[in-house]
Amino acid sequence: MSSCGTSTPTTPSKEALPVIRVNGVTIEETDLANELQYHANSNFDLVVQQAGQTLVIRQLLIEQAQKHGFDVTGDNEEAGVQQLLETQVSYDDPKEEDCKRYFDNNREKFTTMPLMEVDHILLAAAKDDIDGRDDAKTDALDIISRLQKDPSLFAELAKHHSACPSKDTGGSLGQISNGQTVPEFEKQLMLLPQGLAPKPIESRYGFHVVNIARKIDGKPLEYEMVYDKVRGYLVHRASHLAIQAYIHGLVEMADVEGVEVKFTDENIYVQ
Repeated sequence: MSSCGTSTPTTPSKEALPVIRVNGVTIEETDLANELQYHANSNFDLVVQQAGQTLVIRQLLIEQAQKHGFDVTGDNEEAGVQQLLETQVSYDDPKEEDCKRYFDNNREKFTTMPLMEVDHILLAAAKDDIDGRDDAKTDALDIISRLQKDPSLFAELAKHHSACPSKDTGGSLGQISNGQTVPEFEKQLMLLPQGLAPKPIESRYGFHVVNIARKIDGKPLEYEMVYDKVRGYLVHRASHLAIQAYIHGLVEMADVEGVEVKFTDENIYVQ
């Protein structure tokens, strides 16, 4: 897809950052300040908690890697931590019956990708332009409202408002299937029924007014065709849960000051 296809917290004053210690080791304030940029959220306290938690977990993993004799100095840190996890974290591989059960319970996930003929109008805005994205969303909602009253206006509105080259062809993107557009756009697009989407789709490029001119639904796949995918998913899930349990154990035994470590899918951060 062509170029048509959060709020970053302001760096706080030094006084706003907590002093975080892990087993007597103080996390550098500059490290915490640098980590904040990766946890954008309008709630600054949550940003600090998530950034601090990331650094706490990192420090605990480094300590364990050193304890077991793995090199985590300089550029070797990531490899050393990976070696630690490979040797200290274990889990059971999924059995055939586990894979078949997951497939039977989630058949809707295993289909060929739908084929769509898509028209869109892009209201462009940069990812870091908060005001611009608000305006783009408002404009997109206004255009959708107009199209709901008169769908025949789509080509005209695309020509006057879209920031995508497709505006010259009435907003048409042609036929779209798996992997032909940016992931965040595609993921939302594939869930839509045929017709005008009632809400705009957000992507890295801005907000899209979308009309599905034609949709051919995907066809169910047989178990044998997706076995490797099912097994790979279950292995990944088992590995993730095992690593999370390992980290949980490290935190439970550690002396952590200055930040609360919370164990949910939303705020477990492992680097």
